[in-house]
Order: sequence, then structure tokens, then C-alpha cells
Amino acid sequence: MQQPTTFGSFLGNAPVVHIVRGALARNRLPHAIIFAGPSGVGKRTLAWLVAQRINCLSPAGEDACGACRSCLKIISDLVRADNGQAGNHPDIREIRPEGTVIRIEQIRALINEVAFEPFEARYRFAILDGADQMKTETANSLLKTLEEPPSRTYLILITSNPYSLLPTIRSRCRLLQFGGLPQQEIEEYLIGVQNFDSKKARLAASFSNGSLGAALLFNSEHYPKVRKQALLFVQLLLSPSSRFTEASRLSALQYKDKDGFQPWMESVMALLQDVYFAQVAPERMGQSDIGDELTQLAASVPRSRIVSAIEAMKTLKKELVRNLNRQIALESLYLSRQG
Repeated sequence: MQQPTTFGSFLGNAPVVHIVRGALARNRLPHAIIFAGPSGVGKRTLAWLVAQRINCLSPAGEDACGACRSCLKIISDLVRADNGQAGNHPDIREIRPEGTVIRIEQIRALINEVAFEPFEARYRFAILDGADQMKTETANSLLKTLEEPPSRTYLILITSNPYSLLPTIRSRCRLLQFGGLPQQEIEEYLIGVQNFDSKKARLAASFSNGSLGAALLFNSEHYPKVRKQALLFVQLLLSPSSRFTEASRLSALQYKDKDGFQPWMESVMALLQDVYFAQVAPERMGQSDIGDELTQLAASVPRSRIVSAIEAMKTLKKELVRNLNRQIALESLYLSRQG
């Protein structure tokens, strides 16, 4: 993925970028910040842009120059981090979960480092990517550093679920909430920057659920198989007279497919969205290769039923975070749509 080099080239979440740029311009950036929001919307990317700007030796207005010794070293470390390698910059550290958790030893090492003045940069900068993966003891060990941050030190905690962080952690940080990216912006980025053809870009964008990361990982060769199963479920969901046994069978198949469940869910959402667009704005349909089939389905269903199904799927996605039984949840969703 080609990384943005300036705040102006950062995709989406303009309100968050505006707040960050304003804080940097006034030299009032909080020493502890939480970047919260869905995965794949640029939280980590923006954190690295801030680290680069705040340590740039020759800032170009509100942006880093991208060419000084400090910028080049930070850019190099970002590439290394993307490849799973340790960075070379002594004052820029990114911490990620080792396995499934951020270990207390990682946080203790960070605390020991920030107790000293920066070695060569203007400011020490730590990015905790997956901050919600700290256990209670680990999170508590970070509290004093957040409450009384050492001078010339900044910490950015990145999470998809800020409310899984301890309240004591949240209270010591400035929370900035990211949102999903508009489908059109993702589509334009894929075409203009990543050189996707327009058909694949539209399909990937409609499947992304607002996540650029998901759009970039979209597998156009595997998707037709996923979509075929998803379309069967959508047809059952929208029909007031379909059979429960068939819906239960499809739910059981998805329950067993652990790796494929999330792509299937996103495909159901994308198809429902396109059925809605087939009624109100056909030009916005992302999956034009099956446009005729979706248009026929849309013509047979009241708009209120489509909207209700979309809202029900959104609710289901939130509930599944609580580790509900997926088969039972899907069957319950189907039954709630009948009658």
C-alpha cells in the first residue's frame, strides 16, 4: 500500500485530521491520545504522520518535509514495521501485540525508555497499535506514564474498541474517534492511487464496509463463491415466504466456516446495499455484473423491508462482538424478518 506523505493526502476522517493539524500548528498536541475507530481507516497511518511531522527538521507548513534526516529515518522505520521488522530510530517505537496480547514486559521496557531524554529526535514517540489487547495488570503499569508523561514524549494508543480500555486509561488520554470512509472515496483511491480497474475498484469499495484496508485485501477471484452463498441468504432474508430449513442450513454452513464468516457477512451487507440502490439510485450499485439479478430482486420487495434488513444486519454485527453463537444469531435474524 502506498502510504500518504502529507496530511492533505490522508484519505478520509477530515475532522480528526483537522484537530491534529490544529494542535500541531499551535504546539498543543496532547501527550497522550487515543485513536479509536474501525480497522483499516488509517489510525496507525495518521499516528506515523504525526510522529514524522513533530520531529521534522524542516517542516513544510503544516506537513513534514519528507526529505530531512529525521523524516527519512522515520519513513524507513514505517516500511520496516510494515514488514514486521524492528525499527532503527532510537526514539520512535511501535508496540504491537505479541501473539494475542501486549505483554507487560513490552510496556515496562517502554516506560524505562521514556524516562530518559530523546537520544536524537526532538521528541520520543510511542505508538501502541492494538492497545485494547493489554491485560489489566499491563494497562495499570502504564497509568503513571500517562498521568505524568515525561517531557518531550508523546504516546498514541490505537484501538478499534476504546471502551475495552480501562476507564482510567481513557480518562488520561484525549480520545479522537475515526469513522468509516465513504465508498466513493475508497473507489477513487483504488483507481487513482492503487491502479485498480474501475469494475474491481467499485466492487472492492462496496465490499469494504468503509475500510480501506479491507478494500485493498479484497480477493476478486474468491469473492464470487462467497457472494453466491451470501446472495442465497439475502434472497431468503427479503422473502416473507421462504423456508426456515433452508435459512438454517445456510446459517450452519457459515457457522462452520470460521475464516470465511466475516467476508460472507460483509458480502451480505454489500448485497443488501446494492438491492437498496437498485431501487433508489441504480448508478450507485457496486456489483453491476449481477445488476439484472439484483434489480429483479429489488422490484419484488418493498423498500421498507430492505431498509429493515440492513438495519437488522448492522445490529447483528454489533451483537456478534459479544461472541454469540453465530448460527443461532443468524437463524434468529431470519425468523425476526418473517411474518
